[in-house]
Parts: sequence; structure tokens; C-alpha cells
Amino acid sequence: MINIFAEANCNRYVRDECQYCHVYEPLSQIPKSHWHLMPEQAQIMVDKILQLEVFHELAKREINLTGGEPSQNPHIVEIFKIFRKLTPNVRIHTNLDINSEKSQRWQRLVEIMKFSGRVDFTLYPTVWESRQKPLLVKILGLQKELIVNMIFEKVSDLLSQIETLITFFGEREKKFQSVLSLLGIYRAKLESLLGENPECSERAFLKHMEGVENYICTDNFTFGLNMIPGFYVDKNGVRAMNSQPFPKDFNLLECTIPRGTIEIITVQQTGEITPCCDVGNLKCQPKFGNLLMDSPAEIMSQLEVSRKKMVSGALKNIQNMNSGKAGEWVEEGIPPYCV
Repeated sequence: MINIFAEANCNRYVRDECQYCHVYEPLSQIPKSHWHLMPEQAQIMVDKILQLEVFHELAKREINLTGGEPSQNPHIVEIFKIFRKLTPNVRIHTNLDINSEKSQRWQRLVEIMKFSGRVDFTLYPTVWESRQKPLLVKILGLQKELIVNMIFEKVSDLLSQIETLITFFGEREKKFQSVLSLLGIYRAKLESLLGENPECSERAFLKHMEGVENYICTDNFTFGLNMIPGFYVDKNGVRAMNSQPFPKDFNLLECTIPRGTIEIITVQQTGEITPCCDVGNLKCQPKFGNLLMDSPAEIMSQLEVSRKKMVSGALKNIQNMNSGKAGEWVEEGIPPYCV
């Protein structure tokens, strides 16, 4: 998958659930004149991706238009059409914090869905009833796929969001019975965990949830859940090694690059290519070049240089953790929690 940052700005930065937003600090440094990815830049990106086999293969799987809040980009529909030249699997990830169906932001999302693009969203409890819920009803009438992201600070927060979705889909048509079944499994698992071990470690949490699918696909609807633990981010925009739900544990990111494969890259609207989903908050120093400025040959050369650094850095991170030095940065510039 390729993440494309189509917009730097967001209407939810430093608000309630977003006070620890992982993209706010790095994207807030981008000047207002460069907030929007422009269609001509999107076309340059597509042309380059077609010349880079490894990137083209990732694009074929899925392109995720994100941000910031991508629906705030006035050119997002045209940008969506441009990236559709690479794959039919282009989705847009929105916060769905939109106050009216008359909003230009909502109209852009509707147009994308009419062109068979998929709209996914992150559930925010403080605006669920007033903003997200009414528009999600409309989304379900326009598309047959949906992924819901849930950011949680405590396991009880995750259960509360599951309950919210159960209530919502329970009020809908019978075709969502498979969704309710999946959500019911999560509710039972989380209730059991909170009853037995409310202050559990992350390892205990993962062990308890082991084997539970986060995705269902039926003849009439496809639904997925993406559960993301919240993190503290310091004033310099650096993510903590410990997540909010499991503060006593290191939350490690298993990078696939040291294992010889690339599964996801992120391209900021500046063109900078970063490994995995890093938009700046991880502070991972090895980059893969610039999709707008560099030639395909330069990008591939930089990718190989950075790959070697990431392999070396990940090994040193493991050594540091085993020797009581967890959290120390290594000279390769790999975040301490990437292994």
C-alpha cells in the first residue's frame, strides 16, 4: 500500500481526542501555501510510480489518500481520479467531522464514492452523534465497503467504541448481521478481559484477542476494524515508546524492511518518501528520496542506502533493549521502538 498525503491541514488538530495527534507536529511545519497536494503534483507522482516496479506493485494493492484531512483539499476529487490510473483500489481516509451535507468537504466525498472510491473514517466519540453518525448512514447507501479506525487510550475506551458501532449497526438493515456478529465477538472478548485483568499488559491483551478476525466479507458488504493504541507525543513531536493503554510496555513496530520486503510507504505532499507509515512523528531519518524531485534511478539508489541503515539500526535497537538501553537512538537514525 502507498499512503499519499493529499492535505497538511486538519480541522481537528489539537482538539479533544486529537491532542496527541501523531501527524500534527510534522505537518504543522508545512507552510499554508503548500498545504494542498496539487493535481499536477499527483500526476508527476503517478508517472514516477509507473517507472518504479516496487512502488507500482504497492500501488496496485491500494492507495490511501490521507492527511491531515484530505477532504479539505479542494482538488481531492481530481487527485483521486489521477491516482485511479494506477489502481481501482483508491480510498480516502477522513475524520468525517463534517457539520452538514451541504459542506463542500462532504460533497467531495460523495463525488469520490460515486466514482467507486472507498471512504473510510476514524471514529471520534465527541462528534459521533452530531456529525459522524448521520453521514455514516449516507456512506452506507453509497458504498459496500468500510474500514473504521478506532484510537483508544484505555481498553475500556475501545469497548465503548465497539458498543457505539453495535448500537449503530443494530439500527440498520439485516444485511449488517455479519458486522454485528464480528462486533459482538469483540465486545465479549473485551468484557471478559476487563473483568479478569483490567490493567493488563499489551502482551496479555494481544494474547486474549488472538485469533479474532478484524475483517468480514459477505456477498453484500465488506467491513474492517483497525484498532490503534494512542501514544503520547512530546512537544518536539516525538512519539513515546509506550502506548497510553499499556504504559508499562514497549510498543514495538516490526519493520518489514530489515526482513527484506517493503509492504507500505508514505509520500508526503512535499514528495518526500518515508518508510512504513511515518509522516514525521517517528523521526525515522533514512528516507527513500523525493517522488517529485528525484529521478527513478535516484530513488532506487537512495532506497538501497536507507534499507541497509534500517537493517543495521533495527539490530542495534534489539541489542539495546536486551542490554537495558531501550530508548537510546542509534547512529543509523532508526526510532528506538522499530525492530
